[in-house]
Amino acid sequence: MTAEGPRPNHKSRRIWFCQTEYVARHPESLQRLKDAVGLTTIMPESPVCHTSGFSLSEELARRGPFEDWRRRLDAWPRGAEGVYPPVAGIVSGFDDAPLQRVIEACKSAGIELWGHIGLWSYGGDVYPELALRDLEGRPLDRRYQQWGIGLCPSREEVNDWTRDCLVEAVRRYAVDGFDVDHARYPAPASVHSLTACGCPACQDEAARLGYDFAAMRRGVLALRRRLGRLTPSDVRALAAGHPGFMDFLGLLAQDGAILDWVRFRAHILAERMAEFRGAVQQAGGRDKLFGSDVFPPSTALLGGHWYNKWEEATDFLTGGSSHGGVVGWATGVTNLAREWTAALCRNGQGLDEREVLALLWRMFGVEDLDLPETAATVAAGPLPIAALYEREVARLKAQTSGAVPLYPPLSAGAAPQLVRSLGEAVARHGCDGCLFTVNAEDAGQVRVLGGALAGVG
Repeated sequence: MTAEGPRPNHKSRRIWFCQTEYVARHPESLQRLKDAVGLTTIMPESPVCHTSGFSLSEELARRGPFEDWRRRLDAWPRGAEGVYPPVAGIVSGFDDAPLQRVIEACKSAGIELWGHIGLWSYGGDVYPELALRDLEGRPLDRRYQQWGIGLCPSREEVNDWTRDCLVEAVRRYAVDGFDVDHARYPAPASVHSLTACGCPACQDEAARLGYDFAAMRRGVLALRRRLGRLTPSDVRALAAGHPGFMDFLGLLAQDGAILDWVRFRAHILAERMAEFRGAVQQAGGRDKLFGSDVFPPSTALLGGHWYNKWEEATDFLTGGSSHGGVVGWATGVTNLAREWTAALCRNGQGLDEREVLALLWRMFGVEDLDLPETAATVAAGPLPIAALYEREVARLKAQTSGAVPLYPPLSAGAAPQLVRSLGEAVARHGCDGCLFTVNAEDAGQVRVLGGALAGVG
């Protein structure tokens, strides 16, 4: 495929997902990366407060739903070290001096700065009264806690608070927009979270948006029972038809309730994002961009990202990048397959793990890649990261309309050849840039990243 390049109305960007405190100490890193990799934008985050380092007015803090986190150390032991829990919005008490230095450094270097806060996919373990509940009213299974215990996206006290935090931040700080994080449900590898949220607030949202909540609940619970009755012969019969994921649901669900449920969950999030963007741009001006990272296309809808509606609700799409050479977009399907295989074999009727995993590879369209045959080897690796990543980038381009720019994630901490392959995939599929992580002090990483991005945007 020949790269199309960014569309004329989309700005080419190279966005550094960086640590606020580091850039505050090393403002020269901005110009260095601007010269070496074409840096245009940063999205800084503090690992202490999980935002860009915003402070909060006393007036707003007085009604914050998460202000008592220091008294919840039993649920959040890291609070004893002064580390804030990852919750929605901004929590008070943080010193914003580092962020202010970063803002000044960006002005001097001619670099955009996008503010960063979290939303819903974490925090429910610390605030169970605001957390997701499944369709039977139960809290999420802590077996899947590594993927997040999310907050309910229909709770007014959470969403009103988040909106007000965004409005105050855009008025108090010279940011060029926001790239919000955790704007999703827990990762679809969390099997239990796929049946959430079924709380009264979400039931009210279903009625408002025109969904039949009772029918969706019956359909999801019926599907769960059918999955628990799967036999090895059922798995083989399903696999023989080379089903896609929707084929699989159609064979097992027997009605449209499951698809309605998946869409409903995503519809809620898109509605909230549109509301937040409207509030930010009313307070700060239409030039204040508002977007978020999204799950990769193979798992996006299951995690709450309906791309068509997201394009209506945001100004750009990025992907969640990560440090250490792990590219989250390349492992979305493999993490899901590992957890789903374990759950199906745990609850099914004598299922063979290899057959179940092979079925999942087929369902998610990656059976032609060199993938492991057991859940243990999925976890241990190695995985065909470059091929998995390229497939997701290709699907991103195919599943979006072009209404907003696309900035997939890229980690420069990987092996040099892999970094080059990732950059080539972004360029080949005509994305508008990327969001990257890099160790700015590692000259080798910076050099490899610059080369990898030579054809991007």
